[in-house]
Amino acid sequence: MRDWMRHSLRERATWAGIVVVTLALSSVAHAVEVEVGGEAAAQGYEVVSPFGDVILGRRRLAAIVGFGAYDLEGDPDPLAADYGVKVRVRLDADFGIDRAEASYDPLDRSRFVPGLAYAPVDLMVGYVEARNVARGLIGARLGRQYTSNVLGWWSFDGGLVRVTTPYFFAVEAYAGLEQRGGMPLSTSRFEAQGVWRGARRDGLAEDAHLYPSFQEAAVAPGFGVALESVGPNWIHGRFDYRRVYNLGAAFTSQFPTPGGGGFEEVTGPRISHERLGYALSAVLPDIGSARGGFVYDLYSAALSRAYAGLDARVGTSHTVGLDGEFFLPTFDADSIFNWFTHNPSVTALARAASRPTRSLQLSAQAGTRLWLTDGNPADWTASACAAAGFETPDQQRACVEYGVDPTTGPDAAFARLEANRLTVIAPDLIANFGAAVQWPHGSARLRASLETGFGGADSDRGRRVGGTLSAEHELKPGAFTLGGRVSTYEWHDPLRPTRDATSFGYVIAPEITPVETTKLRLEWEHDMNRLVGQRFRVVGWLTVRAP
Repeated sequence: MRDWMRHSLRERATWAGIVVVTLALSSVAHAVEVEVGGEAAAQGYEVVSPFGDVILGRRRLAAIVGFGAYDLEGDPDPLAADYGVKVRVRLDADFGIDRAEASYDPLDRSRFVPGLAYAPVDLMVGYVEARNVARGLIGARLGRQYTSNVLGWWSFDGGLVRVTTPYFFAVEAYAGLEQRGGMPLSTSRFEAQGVWRGARRDGLAEDAHLYPSFQEAAVAPGFGVALESVGPNWIHGRFDYRRVYNLGAAFTSQFPTPGGGGFEEVTGPRISHERLGYALSAVLPDIGSARGGFVYDLYSAALSRAYAGLDARVGTSHTVGLDGEFFLPTFDADSIFNWFTHNPSVTALARAASRPTRSLQLSAQAGTRLWLTDGNPADWTASACAAAGFETPDQQRACVEYGVDPTTGPDAAFARLEANRLTVIAPDLIANFGAAVQWPHGSARLRASLETGFGGADSDRGRRVGGTLSAEHELKPGAFTLGGRVSTYEWHDPLRPTRDATSFGYVIAPEITPVETTKLRLEWEHDMNRLVGQRFRVVGWLTVRAP
């Protein structure tokens, strides 16, 4: 209950601040443009065991409040500087969380989840902005903000300055503290992957032996620079560089040192991630477009992403294209995953889109995804079992089904031999199809997908195939809309054949617009398959826009 009160006070203070600023700015000057909006979504569901016990119960309320104020300088002048404020706050409250899940109890730790909060508040953005300063030469932001470029999405608390020169390029520089989980008004979605961080409250703060992999969050300063082309609208290029530091202590082992010396840890400033990248795109409306880019991870000393795409217009209603992407997962420099092998994947797709009529659109894409692995996954287990001394057919079958330990026993030598770890390419087939049709007061969409490993029976790596048909129609235009969705998917995993299943689901979704600025939507969802039986979920949305 104390945790809930803390989060409630934080939530009230944040939202009260938005209201106060709104009222204050609304009386500054008649030229100030103010907009306020909000969304709320409520859902409830339960995961039940085969014996009827509720394993997981959730009663969630997600609320978003947005506020914007523009032209704070007074009467707008296109040649003068203009100033604004933008705030967006998200609350993810869950009234279904059991106390044993969120509060540490030394007598019962079976359900405790470190870092789980009753009502986390996320300040998505909250900044003041100046634009068109010095006749368009300078722009700046100060506060919680995010950048989106070839390096990915990144959120921080700090400042950004952009200088747009008259020589067809702009320079951007920013610095601040990375938004991280466990910090006030923050989430972990913008962190580099591979480290579990949060606030070690209650019993976790005093006892390092408890969940040592759950690291205490600390501030993480970072900075970045960018060089971007401006001017010609048919071509655009941007170079980006970003570096972020870790400052907090982090354990380097899951176990304390012998003799009661505690946990070994690393402290002091060190790299979290450091990357640079470049993206280029060109568009000729009557011909087509081309794009490409790359990201290089300086800590891993490896190319982490490279992509290229080409589109060509065929007549006025058809487009064909090609896409290729190389992707290598990278992690925070404090992550143990940097020690393990992680290999890239390569995806190549051909695409086509057509609009034969004003109301009908069709699209399709097909290609392959190549997985690069150390050793051949098709016969690795069987070969390791043979190396471990399982010789008879019954022993071979049992070993293949249950596996072997690659770190001990006779098979350890097999796993460490470089001859058995040569790079092997395992291809998957990917295909997607889409269709959309519109009529005066409604629309329908069909989406189908297939992903499957291909080759002989020995190289079967499973499949996933299915599709979704959705539609909506305004029974009373501007007042009442009825929507729905039907889906079915089938999946097969040769490593776990008992988990093969076909799933079917449907959604019924009425939506009411009582007034022009408000929408109410309710979704009833029912999913079923032989593994989980019947599952139900109810979701409600309230959306308000008040310009």
